[in-house]
Amino acid sequence: MDTIFGIPADTLLIALLGILAFIALGVVYTALRYPLPFRLGVRNLPRRKSQTLLIVAGLALSTLIITSALGVGDTVDYSVKVEVYDDLGAIDEQISP
Repeated sequence: MDTIFGIPADTLLIALLGILAFIALGVVYTALRYPLPFRLGVRNLPRRKSQTLLIVAGLALSTLIITSALGVGDTVDYSVKVEVYDDLGAIDEQISP
């Protein structure tokens, strides 16, 4: 599997890592520039451990479901293409002089 939605996997990886770094820098900038709102937003994480764990587990599970659905779809697509190519044979038309 070299492409995802027609985009090369290497290009997609670099783009997504760049977006992740940009978001992380934005969060760090916000935390340093406005520390009080950041602390207010983060203070409930250790207070409500079970709720935080449930949300993180739900996000991980939903990511797993979407990723596996995309993987199964690509696998089925590839299997159908290979079967069709095998049934058609090596050459559809032969041109000779």
